[in-house]
Amino acid sequence: MTSLIKRAMTTPISADLLTPALDAFAEMPTEGRQSYEARAFRVFQLLEERDETGDRALSAFVIQLRLEALARLHDDRGLRAWTLPGEEEGMDYIHADVVEAAAVEPLKAIDDRTTGFDAESFRARVLASAAVRGNA
Repeated sequence: MTSLIKRAMTTPISADLLTPALDAFAEMPTEGRQSYEARAFRVFQLLEERDETGDRALSAFVIQLRLEALARLHDDRGLRAWTLPGEEEGMDYIHADVVEAAAVEPLKAIDDRTTGFDAESFRARVLASAAVRGNA
């Protein structure tokens, strides 16, 4: 695993950045959403629009890693209790507690180039968050 990935795995990010990134991806044409480069470019634009300080390249990478890990859980149907089908294939609505969990749940190495969330730990975090507000 590269030092950049290791660093990104331990770099905090807020749900206040993940949510607009998800919204920005949703506004992209389908072919753009499928391109890592197009998504990365849009995240950089978002960080600039929001006048985010710090290492924007690292923040953009962290956002990408966390949203990709979230997509893997979604694809494995690990989030079906917190999603609603969208109007377009692959564009489901997800509960805000899921985005919050994606911002703080530790990433784990799946292989030398891939990170993800532990599915059980992630679901437990979402349930705990919802239960605190009485929304479980």
